[in-house]
Amino acid sequence: MTFELFVFDIAGTTLNDTGGIVAQCFKQALEENDQHFSQDQINTVMGYRKIDAIRMLLSEDAAPLSASEEKQAQDIHDLFLQKINTYYLEKDIREIDGISELFSELANRGIKIALNTGFSRSTTDIIVQKLGWQDQGLINTSITSDEVAEGRPYPDMINTLVSRLGISSNSAVAKVGDTPSDLLEGKNADCGLTIGVLYGTHTKDQLVKYDHDYLISAPSEILAILDSEPSLVN
Repeated sequence: MTFELFVFDIAGTTLNDTGGIVAQCFKQALEENDQHFSQDQINTVMGYRKIDAIRMLLSEDAAPLSASEEKQAQDIHDLFLQKINTYYLEKDIREIDGISELFSELANRGIKIALNTGFSRSTTDIIVQKLGWQDQGLINTSITSDEVAEGRPYPDMINTLVSRLGISSNSAVAKVGDTPSDLLEGKNADCGLTIGVLYGTHTKDQLVKYDHDYLISAPSEILAILDSEPSLVN
């Protein structure tokens, strides 16, 4: 199988999230709405569409939220969006070391690059613009969880990218991300490779229990994987 598309998560995978800014903003938005959860509880929902992550935390035994609970979930989401967008607009942000070089090398090998994320479109556009990935031609496209019917761990974003970019099949896609929801998404979408990264929000012990093909400690290891298996590249 040759790979035609790599789909990368953003925060913690391609965007440096030192200090856990996403989780911090998420926790602050919850607490300002009188909802208190531990950092471990919040980490369990990282990677999911943010409104879905909030619903997961507020729901007891996965029961549907009441009308008042749903309104609170929306209020929390709106506040999170305000906080994270303000942070990315005002602060210096940087990519994970080696990501631009990895994007360039994959493109040289004839592989397309896409981003997918639990962020909204507004947040994603701020990040992509500030890091210059689109302007420099380092990525082909991006898709966000608010642009599809279901976010991670469902395969909707990857299925849409396959159609949009004219990829021959889902088996020609590699999915890369730092959360359990990324790994679940890759497998649910029948991707040919599902790669977890260990430099993001989750540890090896947390990720190893989820179905995956590789766990890596640095972006450059992706090239080592492809070089060790020549049949994986065009």
